[in-house]
Amino acid sequence: MKNIVNYILFILTFSLIIVSCDPENVIDTPDKGKAETAADYIWDDSNVKTISFSNTSISASSPDVIINGTTATITKAGYYSVSGNLTDGQLIVNAPKAKMKIMLSGVTMSNSTTAPVYIQSASKVIVFLKTGTTNTFSDASIYTNTGEPKATFFSNAYLAFTGDGTLTIQGNYNDGISCDDEIIINNGKINVSALDDAIRAKDYLLIHDGKINCTGITGHALKADSTDVPGRGYVKIDGGDFSLSSAQGDGIHTYKRIIIEDGIFDITSDDSQALRSDSLVLISGGTINVTNSKQGIESPYITIAGGTTNISTSKIAINATFGNSTATADSSLLTVSGGNLNVNSLSYAFSSDGNINISGGTTVLQGALSTSKPVVRYAGEFTISNGLFIGCGPNAGSAIKGFSAASTQNSVKIASSSIATNLINIQNAGGNSLATFKPIRTSYYILFSSPALQTAGSYSIFSGGSYTGGTSQNGYYTNGTYSGGTKKTTFTVSSNITEVSF
Repeated sequence: MKNIVNYILFILTFSLIIVSCDPENVIDTPDKGKAETAADYIWDDSNVKTISFSNTSISASSPDVIINGTTATITKAGYYSVSGNLTDGQLIVNAPKAKMKIMLSGVTMSNSTTAPVYIQSASKVIVFLKTGTTNTFSDASIYTNTGEPKATFFSNAYLAFTGDGTLTIQGNYNDGISCDDEIIINNGKINVSALDDAIRAKDYLLIHDGKINCTGITGHALKADSTDVPGRGYVKIDGGDFSLSSAQGDGIHTYKRIIIEDGIFDITSDDSQALRSDSLVLISGGTINVTNSKQGIESPYITIAGGTTNISTSKIAINATFGNSTATADSSLLTVSGGNLNVNSLSYAFSSDGNINISGGTTVLQGALSTSKPVVRYAGEFTISNGLFIGCGPNAGSAIKGFSAASTQNSVKIASSSIATNLINIQNAGGNSLATFKPIRTSYYILFSSPALQTAGSYSIFSGGSYTGGTSQNGYYTNGTYSGGTKKTTFTVSSNITEVSF
C-alpha cells in the first residue's frame, strides 16, 4: 500500500516540477479501472485453476483453459497456477476486459517458431513469481508469424509482476518483455537478456522494488516509447536493485521522462547513453553508478535533486540538449539542487546548449586530458546560488569558462600549469580547510565554489602535502586532516567571481 500512496503523491508533487520545465509532458493518470491497487498483489488460494506442463503435453483443471496440442489459452478471469516444463509450446491469454492473476510456480517454456507467452487480450494481468521457484522462458530466433506477438513475453494488456521468485527471459528474436500498454514491477528477481530491448513498455514502466538484471544488444535495457498520448511514455523508479547494460543502446531510454526516486543502479552503455530521454531526466534519490559507458545522461532538461550519482564516461558525461546544433543558447537546462554528484569524463563533464544552474548538493567534476575539452561547456549562463562545486580541466585556452556573473554564491577560478595531479588545498585565514582535491588527470585549472567562500575573506592555496583519515570520492577529500603542503598563493574574495593564478 505504501508504494501506491507514494505513487499518487509523486504524481501530485512532480507534475508541478515537470510542467515548469516541460509543460507538454505532465504525468498522466492511469485509465479508470486500470490504476494500480494494493489488492492487485494479494493472492487467493481458495479458487485456483491449475495449468500443468509436461514436456510436450498440457493439462488443466478448468474448462476456462482451452488446450490445443502444446498451446494453452486462458479465456476467463480468475486465479491460475502454472507449473512444469513445456517444449515448443505457448501460453495465451485471450480474455477481453478480464482481470486475472497468474502464478508462475516453476515453469520452463520454449518455442521454436514464436513467443512462448502471448497476452493477446485482457484488461489487467498480474504475474506472481512463486517464492523459491525459477521460471524460464525463451523464444525463437525467427518468428513464423507476422505482427504480434513480437517478444518472448508479449502483452497487449496492463502487465504487472510481483513475488519473491525468479523470472529469467531470453529474447532471441527481438525484445525480452514487451507490452503495448503499461508494465509495473512491484517485486521479484527478474533477469532479461534480449537481442533488442530487454524490457519495453509503451505507456509507462513503473518499478517499485525487486532485483532487476537487464541486458540489451541492439536496443535498450529499459524503455518506454509512447509518443502519441500526452503524459505517457515514461519510466519511473522508486526502489529496487538494478544491473542494466546495452552494447549499442541505452541503459534507460524514454521518449518522455525518466524519474528516479530511489534504488541502486549499476549501468553500462558501451556505445550510447546510460540515461536518455527526449523530454526530462529527474533524479531525486538512490545510488546510480555509471561505468564503462560512452555517455552518461542526455536530455533537454536534467535535474539532479538528491541521491548519489557517480558517472564515468569516454564522451560527454551529462548533456542538456535537444540534439540540435544552434549558434545561440536554447532552453536546455541542467540543474543540480541536491545530492552528491561525481563525474569522471574524458570529454565535457557538463555540457548544455542552454543554461546550467547549481543550487545545492555536492558536485565534483574530473575533466578531460584533451586541451579541446574544458570541464564545463555551456551556451547560455552557468550560475551557482548554493552548494559545493569543484571541477578541474586542461588548458583549453579561451574555451575555459567559469561561473557567470549572475551567480549569487562566490566562486574562484584557479589556474596554474603546476596543478597537474597534485593535491590542492584551500584554507581560510584561520587555517581551516574549505576543500582538499586531487585531479585524476593532469589539469590546468580548478573551478571552486562554496558557501564558505565569503566576500572580503582571505584564502590560501596549498599544493602537495598529504591527507590522513577521512575518505576520498572522485578526488574530493572529506572528514580527515590535510598537512605538509606548500603555500602557492593567497587571494581575497572581492566579488562573486575571483580569478587566481600562480
